[in-house]
Amino acid sequence: MAHAAFRLWRRYFSQHPLWNEKTRWKDLSHSVLLRFASEHTDAQRALFDLIMVCQELGHADDGQSLDLETLCRLFNGYFYLVNQAQCEIMARLAWVQRSPRMEKPLVDLACDPFIYETKALLEIPAPCPKHPGYEEYRRSQGMERAVVVRKAIGQALRHLRAMA
Repeated sequence: MAHAAFRLWRRYFSQHPLWNEKTRWKDLSHSVLLRFASEHTDAQRALFDLIMVCQELGHADDGQSLDLETLCRLFNGYFYLVNQAQCEIMARLAWVQRSPRMEKPLVDLACDPFIYETKALLEIPAPCPKHPGYEEYRRSQGMERAVVVRKAIGQALRHLRAMA
């Protein structure tokens, strides 16, 4: 499955040699990870292709023929994976802790039914003291906490770009 799931990844990101069933977000170079986290056009297509293959629905081009309910479910998974890429950037900056799910291979994540549920989009890793919103996070509660952690995504992208 990994060979088919990463077919576009190999074409768009040929400089990264490790496209296999064990590839995780943390295995990617800064530059490749940034393309996924900032939703670069080829990264969007490659990620949706991974989802389609792992859900046994064909490839990215086949998404146009899906019913609305299936498409919405797949978009939940897409946004979950993009958020995981963004969280990986914050983890590299020591702004958040890596959750167990962040350690999973990408193919396993794309096959995990949980990521296609709306509630998966509420999942965020715990911030570390270096996170710019750490003190605000400590004072907040409920869904506000996710907002505080995610508010720093743009800043994290800029920091990692400077390091790439």
